Parts: sequence; structure tokens; C-alpha cells
Amino acid sequence: MRESSPSPRSPLAPGPELELPTNRLADAEEKRSVRRAMAVGAWVWPLFFLCDLYLTYVVYPGTSIARCLVFRLVAEAGIMIVFLMSREATITSRQLKLANALICTLCSVLISIMAVDFGGLASPYIHGLSLVILIEALAVPAPWRDSLWFAAPSALSFPVVALIERQMHPALAAQMADPQMIAVFGSHYAILLSAAIIAAVSGQIGHNARVQLRKARRLGRYRLEARIGEGGMNEVWLAWDDSLKRNVALKILRAAADASPGVLARFEREALATSRLSSPNTVRVFDFGASDDGFSYIAMEYLAGADLQQLIRERGPMEPARAVALVIQACRSLAEAHGAGIIHRDIKPANLFATRTGDDYDVLKVLDFGIARLVAGAVDATATQSVRGTPAYMAPECWSGADADARSDVYALGATLYALLVGRPPFAGSDPALLVRAHLLDAPAAPSEARGEPLLAALDALVLRCLAKSPEDRFATARAMETALTVVAKELTPWTNDDARTFWTERAREKMDRPSAVPSSNVAFRDPGGGE
Repeated sequence: MRESSPSPRSPLAPGPELELPTNRLADAEEKRSVRRAMAVGAWVWPLFFLCDLYLTYVVYPGTSIARCLVFRLVAEAGIMIVFLMSREATITSRQLKLANALICTLCSVLISIMAVDFGGLASPYIHGLSLVILIEALAVPAPWRDSLWFAAPSALSFPVVALIERQMHPALAAQMADPQMIAVFGSHYAILLSAAIIAAVSGQIGHNARVQLRKARRLGRYRLEARIGEGGMNEVWLAWDDSLKRNVALKILRAAADASPGVLARFEREALATSRLSSPNTVRVFDFGASDDGFSYIAMEYLAGADLQQLIRERGPMEPARAVALVIQACRSLAEAHGAGIIHRDIKPANLFATRTGDDYDVLKVLDFGIARLVAGAVDATATQSVRGTPAYMAPECWSGADADARSDVYALGATLYALLVGRPPFAGSDPALLVRAHLLDAPAAPSEARGEPLLAALDALVLRCLAKSPEDRFATARAMETALTVVAKELTPWTNDDARTFWTERAREKMDRPSAVPSSNVAFRDPGGGE
């Protein structure tokens, strides 16, 4: 029996578009950097109010602490606004960088105004500008020219503010006429300029490191961008195909697994089986092979969205019309696979992926042909005495060691439809012996009974027919099941493309609002070989 393992996940795609092209990954990285800089600033900025208190009441009595407090609150609010902007999927990296530059300039101007109050040309607050420049350079690595351009407003803020305010501050005007004070200011300003140079150098070093890391992660013609899934013996990476100029999901067999002939045969069989299929509801395989250094890989279409198990976990039972519409698409994929002599053998919600194609939402893709049985024109490399599949969705004949056929996939698809309608499979539990007994002997409750609300009688009957103990009592083919589901769908309130668009838009918004969300790379592709 194949062990179930947690499905590798990554956050879902930003906004209703459900896409994050490879050429935007650098933008996503920049957004994370800005968010990191704002997070640091949100802590550091208010802490310096302690310095304001000390200087106001000890060093420069008579200055206004109220003005310092207002300045701190205004800048803190700006920092939090930019931080929240960085969590918005709809904000572009260009807009975020502009907001970041504006808030840093605002902080620098406020520091400069406070420096005029606290000592003028000799104020220790001039070094606060150095902190702004250094924190930004370390948190947001960039080419040295960009770092210098960014540092310029901060470095120039104090001289500009001092020139403007000297008309209102006689003491400041007197300092600016005193060569000794100008020399003191020059020493402070030299440190500030040194900080700008250090920021440019460190920013360039950090930028170079990122570029080198991206260049180093290659597998043949594929540039590895980000690991987006992991499970079992495989890893899945978002990769850029340099030859065809497109995103792919690159499934890579780990080196340790590659040493096992059985694992390698299963990996190759998945590539071979899936590459034979052309249904729009089957995940497409573009390429498969091995690199010069021995890593086996499968290049598949890159999907953004979520598998149905994840949707059940998040939202519970689905609307009946939506569940039926999704399973109809799965039937189409399996009908082609069965016609090609391929039995999937591991149909379950985690292997059905809802994505988007153009303006069509809730497009379903069948994943994971890793344990498929090739019953025509090929030797079945899984033809052993072991039982393979996911226990909660396995047909009774699979438990007894009989050969799986199309009706076994129909059973698993019926169990999947049951889970979509009810929120759990027809038989659940952690005890394998009880699960085997249930599949072999127990009659499942009707979906409407398990759901706790009435469903269409024809839908109940259809699901229970799929879950019949004897293969002869089920639909003989996935095509026959699709035909029956299509009839049932006509009696349900339709689940429209607008309904699906609204669902995905709201889901993306909810994920962006959660503190644990990772908005900058909100893309998911579940490893087709990772199990549930």
C-alpha cells in the first residue's frame, strides 16, 4: 500500500488572476524585501521616541515633545500603510518601490526637522539619516546606482531643511555662520555620506548574490525559480524553459530515489502515461528525461489554483452544482485515459486540481499518473502483490488484490464526489483494518444524509451507484458516468463561470488578509506524485 503523505503546498495565486509569471518572480522578491524593510522600521522608528524624551527633558529643555510625538505617529502610520500595501496582491512592485521611497523620504525629513530642534548642525539626529539609508540597503538589495539614487533624498534632507528653517531659527542661522560649527557638521555629514557609500556597496553585493543564486539553479534548459512542492521522492519547482520561453512545473526525482529501479520506473511511467494524453482536463507533460548529472525530471504545465482536497479543508462541502461540474471534467480526462489503456488508480480530491484557463475558472486538471496501470501495449511496472492507492478512495476489488480497471477509477471518482458533497470520504478513519472492512462490507450513507440536508435524489443515487461493492453494479466507463452526471446537472441550479470567478477572487482576498499569508508568491502547484 502506498503511504499517504502530506500534500506539498504553496500559497495560492494573488488576486483573481491566479497567475504569477516567472518574469514577475523578481518583482515578488522585491515586494518581500520592502515588506521586510517596513517590518524593521515599524519597530525601530517608535523606539527612538526614547531618545526624543531624553533630549527634550535633559539636553534641550524647552523643546516640544508633542511635536516629536506627532512626527513619530505620522511616520509610523506611513510605515504601516506601506507594509500593508506590500501584502496586497494587486499592488505592483513599481508602485510599492515608489511608496517605499516616499516613506523613507518622509522619515528623513522628519528626522531632519527634529535635528534642527535638537542641536542644529551639531545634532546627533543627523546619524538617524544614516540608519534609514543602511536599513533600506540591507533589507532591499539593489544595484549600487539604484542604492545611491535611493539614498540621495535622505542624504540631502538635512541640508535642505536647514536652509529652509534658518530664517525661523536664529540659533541655526548663527551656527551656519560659525566656521567651527560648520566643521562639526562636516564631520557628521562625512559619516552620513560614508553610510550612503556602504549602503551602495552592500546593496550591490546582496543583489549580485541573488542573481548568482538564480543562475546557479538550473537543470538543463530549465532555470529553477522557486520550490513549490515537495513530497515522497519528488520535488516540484517553478522553472523557466529557456528554449520555449514559458513557465513549467518541473518535477524532479531526488538522487536517492533515482537509485531505486522501482521508483525510477514509476517516475518514467508517469511521464509516459501522461504524455500520451491530450485532454484539456489532464495535466500536460511537455518534456521528460534526465540531466547530464543524473537527475530525472518531468516538465509539466504550470498550474495556479488549488486541489479539491485543499478547497474542502478550507470551505467544507461544495455546492452540488459545482461539485458535479468539476467531476464531469474529471470524467472527461479519465475517459481519454481509459481509452488509451491507462487506469489512474489514485483518484482522490488531492489529485484533482482546479485552475484557470483564459477567462474560464474552475477548470479541472487530473494529476498524478505515478501509479497508473498500463493495461494495453505496455508492461505494468506496478504489477506486484502490493496494494497501491489512497485507502479512503480505493475500490473493494483493489483491496483484495484484483486488477484495477476503469470501474475502479469510477469507484474512486464516486468517493471523491461524495467527499465534495459531504466534506469527507464515504469511509474515514485511521485504522486500516476498519477501513478495509468498510469498503468491502459496509454500505455508505447517502450523501444527503451525511451532509445533513436534502440533495437531489438522482444525485444521491448516482453517487451510491459509483460506490457499489461489485464493479458490475457501477458505471462501466467514465464516459457513462459523465453522461449520467450531465443529466443530473440539468436539474441543479447552475454553477456559472461568474460564480467561480467570484469564489476565487474572494478566496484570494481572504488569503491576503490573513497574517500568515505570503502575498508575494501566492502560487500553487501540488506535486502530482506527493500523495494526499
